[in-house]
Amino acid sequence: MAALVLLLTWHAPALSQTGSRAMGQAIGWVASPKAHGQWYVHWGYHRAEYGKTDLRLVGPGVDLTLHDMKATDMPSAFDPKVHLNPAAFTIPQFNARVGRKIHDGQLIPGSTWISAGWDHMKFKVPHTTHQVSGYLDSTVYDGDTFDWAWRDFNFEHSDGMNFIRIAFERNVEFGRSARTRQTWDTANRKWRMGLQTASSIGVVLCATDVRWQGIRTKHYWRIGGWGVSSSFGMWLQYGRFRALGRVQAGWINMGNSDFLASSDLSGETPVVEGVEGALLDASYARHAMTFLEKGVTIAYLFGRSEKPMADERVRMSMLN
Repeated sequence: MAALVLLLTWHAPALSQTGSRAMGQAIGWVASPKAHGQWYVHWGYHRAEYGKTDLRLVGPGVDLTLHDMKATDMPSAFDPKVHLNPAAFTIPQFNARVGRKIHDGQLIPGSTWISAGWDHMKFKVPHTTHQVSGYLDSTVYDGDTFDWAWRDFNFEHSDGMNFIRIAFERNVEFGRSARTRQTWDTANRKWRMGLQTASSIGVVLCATDVRWQGIRTKHYWRIGGWGVSSSFGMWLQYGRFRALGRVQAGWINMGNSDFLASSDLSGETPVVEGVEGALLDASYARHAMTFLEKGVTIAYLFGRSEKPMADERVRMSMLN
């Protein structure tokens, strides 16, 4: 009799575990995805559009404003020698970020992340005629047409109008109540999809390349302004790799951009010294505009919280 009681007692946990597993399968519980990372790094490329802006150029003998000027970006066509070259893949307009999860939704599905990184944007004044006001040497302009000829005039942030920003991101997974398997899920939940929204604020680090009346001035990097933005995107994930298609809209204020200078980084222009050089170094450019950025990035998620997810907690409480 004692042996029978011992046998039944020894088998009780196993029977309970089998019943719990069967109950879980009947209800539809699934474990938290194995690729539920706590960190991510991502890399990608984009195209940008800019709203109209008034570009003011101030320096020795010049105070000229280009009105309602619409700048362009400077995209690079795909070239394996550039995009797949470790020494050159940062030349095109790119996006680079690293993020950390700071909160997992329980009552409301989704997760909150904080990230830091930069958008390597480019800005160029098109070579066409512009409406201008102000003066250049002895000529006064009042809404007149100005020929921005490429041999004589150029203004671009071609080495980067880098929007270095901190972002708060919200991720919500499609079809997931954070509790049960949905119809689109695969058995091992390797495939996942969802939405991402984000809000950002940051500074703009730029390197400006100018040609003024045929004389080139290539500048070093400097913080020339600040910006804010919001973004919306859709992502598809397999395992720990996630592809994100995103649209970002925002505002950039370049209140302290370079214009002329006494020395030229390119080496094309001789160094100017004395009072004349000081006046050139005191020159500046100002502009502010909206922007719209559309791009695709690839992320890798890594790390995992030691605490169970919401679906794991509920599942364990039900099965216990």
